[in-house]
Amino acid sequence: MQINGKKYIVPLVMAKNNVFTFNQVLPYPTSWSLFIIIPCLICYSILYYIFFKAIFHLSLMMFFMLIYFGTCYIILKALSLRMTIWFDGDFMYVQKGNGAPKRFLKNNIYGFYAYNYETESATLKTSKIYFRFCLRVGKDIYLNDVEYKNKYDDIKGSNLKKFLKTAQTEFHFSKTSKNSLQNIYWYSNQN
Repeated sequence: MQINGKKYIVPLVMAKNNVFTFNQVLPYPTSWSLFIIIPCLICYSILYYIFFKAIFHLSLMMFFMLIYFGTCYIILKALSLRMTIWFDGDFMYVQKGNGAPKRFLKNNIYGFYAYNYETESATLKTSKIYFRFCLRVGKDIYLNDVEYKNKYDDIKGSNLKKFLKTAQTEFHFSKTSKNSLQNIYWYSNQN
């Protein structure tokens, strides 16, 4: 199989349509973005104090906040990767950016969290990427979207729905429980 101009030996069991590519994905927990957000906030607060001392001007504060949000967004976007995931008989392969793919035994993955991309409810439909594959041995695999748009993207949403169904089929998982605060479900073959 050839991905990004590099050839990888992949068993012939894998179907071509089971390769999923996600762009602008953060491969770590969402909470880690606080290590970017908080230092930027402190930096811009210090800059505001240096330039304007204790004088509060709403227009200047709003200007600094816009620059702050823009800086955080640009840094998070720069840290995001393109991730490619595919399956074969016993393994799930994850390729981050242009790096070599890592393979994970399907038996090592005991469940995953994801949005319910199968819902038909207009208020609950989302095209934000959120997957957390929980491993018995090793670090969990995270896929978090950089974009925080509320608008539903039909193409991206249908691709996420297809990936969710494929992952459920490959791992023999079903939707078991829901996080009460968000529209995030636990998919597993255990209760």
